[in-house]
Amino acid sequence: MTGGDLARRAPGKTRMQGFWWDVAERTAELIVRTLWTVRVDGVHLVPRTGPFIVVSNHESYLDPVLNGIAARDRQVGYLAKSELFSFGPFGRLIASFGAIPLKERSDMAAMRVAIAELQAGRCIVIYPEGGRCSAGEIETFQRGVALIVRRTKVPVVPMAIEGAHQVWPPTRKLPKPLGGMSVLVGAPIAAEALLAEPDDGMGRLESEVRRLQSVLRERERARG
Repeated sequence: MTGGDLARRAPGKTRMQGFWWDVAERTAELIVRTLWTVRVDGVHLVPRTGPFIVVSNHESYLDPVLNGIAARDRQVGYLAKSELFSFGPFGRLIASFGAIPLKERSDMAAMRVAIAELQAGRCIVIYPEGGRCSAGEIETFQRGVALIVRRTKVPVVPMAIEGAHQVWPPTRKLPKPLGGMSVLVGAPIAAEALLAEPDDGMGRLESEVRRLQSVLRERERARG
């Protein structure tokens, strides 16, 4: 990775940080693609420069890898539940990938870190449902994203995941060894367009992620 390429993909990161993220993401992708069928579409819609927020539905613990595959041209960080950091080695590992511990939905410390990442020109993934869906269906989006959009004025890239809930539902400690998962990237939405909505665009974002998921489900039905 050249210095100029890293400056585009993850401004302000050291060469070692950039190299480590790429190694970790590609290793995780190799494992996931070896164990399951993974389809990713719309990667050309991921902005090549500038900060942005990825907003995605949350079906399983595999979602950060799937979102990372879709946005791989850019190095993305994540807002993740603080419980995931409770086991020291694992917590340090995901922190090295850019995960930001979120204690609760209104955790202002985590919000400030996310805002700082975006102001530095980088990208983050947020799961507005506040946790993994319990039944495989998208749940109501929480408003934390709107606060970050209002503070940073960065575009939001909607993504939808389908199939990960069936592979690794919350009721299982480990994922099933077979199955298929899909990711679909939507067109970026400007912050100004979202903030012009009565609810700061949260309804629009939720509707767009639902639409993308419906497209994935229709494609899966067509495949038979």
